[in-house]
Amino acid sequence: MLGMVYKVVEQLFTKKSTNFFPSKYILEDTSYTLNKGSIHPPVAVKDGFRGRLQYNVESCTGCGLCSKVCPANAIELYPAEINGKKTKRIVIYLSRCTYCQECVAICPKNSIQITRDFFMADYNKYGDSMVVGLEHRREYEIKEEGTTDVQKEGN
Repeated sequence: MLGMVYKVVEQLFTKKSTNFFPSKYILEDTSYTLNKGSIHPPVAVKDGFRGRLQYNVESCTGCGLCSKVCPANAIELYPAEINGKKTKRIVIYLSRCTYCQECVAICPKNSIQITRDFFMADYNKYGDSMVVGLEHRREYEIKEEGTTDVQKEGN
């Protein structure tokens, strides 16, 4: 019991060993911190890890199978015009995604891939870092309507 109390008191007065998170709090010039040796190496990601989804707009056919199979309704279709042809494109809301990989498995053109990226912290669940394909939808909406009101669900 006395050993545990000693350890708690010791930890109260030792320097914390964690990195700043989210990444926007990391210093612009990290050379000083790197030379000092106080930045820890990133955690190794194991095989089979399901991280951030990646969407390839160029190879997408707009079939909509991914949105139909998604159990969390994290994929939303929107109309788009590519080279004069009317088609559909997707937006993936990572805050809703369960990372089940159903969309990756069903996509006939492999337009959706799972990556090993796990840095997805954001204060806004509909922010730019938490929505995949948002920049393409904004481009489309600016052309069509002159607006960028993509975040219909609020903050």
